[in-house]
Amino acid sequence: MVLEKKPMLLKNLAVYGTNGSKSGMQYTLKKEGDMLAAYTFPAPFSFAYTDDRYKTREEFPWTEDGYDAAIAWINDQYENRKEEWLKAEKAGILKAKTHI
Repeated sequence: MVLEKKPMLLKNLAVYGTNGSKSGMQYTLKKEGDMLAAYTFPAPFSFAYTDDRYKTREEFPWTEDGYDAAIAWINDQYENRKEEWLKAEKAGILKAKTHI
């Protein structure tokens, strides 16, 4: 499991967003309009420096249920694409081709 639900007020998530990583997969959760957007993308670069074509995005309702669904989606992305993430982790910054 990559991400576990933390007692986070949606208000805090709207202001600050959240991000993290595990074994070559990085993720970002943030408010976009009236939706919760979840992204996964390969290491090593930050969200801002990763080309959009390498990001996978999913939208969820801006509710507690949407927050739960986004966490489940991120965890599924990790499990279903584990080889891809491990490959990105092994490539490291010198061999990465995902930056802008």
